[in-house]
Amino acid sequence: MSFTLDPDRPFDAAVRKVVVSQLEDAIRMLKKQPAGIHEAIHDARKKFKRVRGLYRLIRPAAKDFAREENARIRDLAKTLSADRDAAALIECARYLRLNAADGNADMALARLEAVLIARRDATALSDDALQKKAKAAVGACREAIAAVEKQDFDERKPEKAIAKAWRKQLAAAHVAVMAARAEATDENFHELRKEAQTYWMFCSLVAPVWPTALKAKRSDAKALADLIGHEHDLSVMLVLLGGPDAPELPEEARRICRDQALTLRSRLRRQAVKAARKVFDDEAEIESAIVKTLWRKRGWQGQG
Repeated sequence: MSFTLDPDRPFDAAVRKVVVSQLEDAIRMLKKQPAGIHEAIHDARKKFKRVRGLYRLIRPAAKDFAREENARIRDLAKTLSADRDAAALIECARYLRLNAADGNADMALARLEAVLIARRDATALSDDALQKKAKAAVGACREAIAAVEKQDFDERKPEKAIAKAWRKQLAAAHVAVMAARAEATDENFHELRKEAQTYWMFCSLVAPVWPTALKAKRSDAKALADLIGHEHDLSVMLVLLGGPDAPELPEEARRICRDQALTLRSRLRRQAVKAARKVFDDEAEIESAIVKTLWRKRGWQGQG
């Protein structure tokens, strides 16, 4: 289903349609598992992120509900996270191999990948345990659907609620960009990634009222979030390689893997800051005011 709010529908109906469609998609994935349980969990977690993004956007129209449901979906995603975290490390090792400086680096990274795969297989939950988690997640999704179907949202001025959330989010993004430029820490880039993820979801949800601009902004913000996603995985990898639970590798291979991860992460961080300055170029007050005006005009047209 399309991840957009329909400004021509009553606000209640528009919100419910998006939430229900995303959660029903997650339920289908977790039940049918066309590509296996692991991929089903990965895809369902993507749907959960989208629902949480929507609840951030409409929070001013139903503060308590949005806060409580955001927490529900967040906790639901966490119940399915352990297996995904191990898979992300393996994907990170493969990403490093694609960017390996030379044959020696590729061989060291190949050893790292093999060790990470063996570790995942040794510690992974059984299929029965994963199926139980998936079944419980389906139940939680149904509870979340029931909650949104009972909720009444403030429909008097939805454009005001959207603009308020938009202004707050974009202002936070500007702060995150400045922090990442000032100090390249894991925490600062993690925060910048969250702001980019939220922004691309906001742009997607509101795109019908400003299609050309918001679709372009969505694309740029999504690319930024993906870029910092690789940066985040590299940061997690570096913590692992330097910690007490580091994979068992020859010291030289470990050193090469760390050097490769550090070099690539530095490059990605420079690219991310440059891209973020473009993505979050507009003033929060101005952009939110434009969104507010366009939503209000579209709503009036839909009522006429």
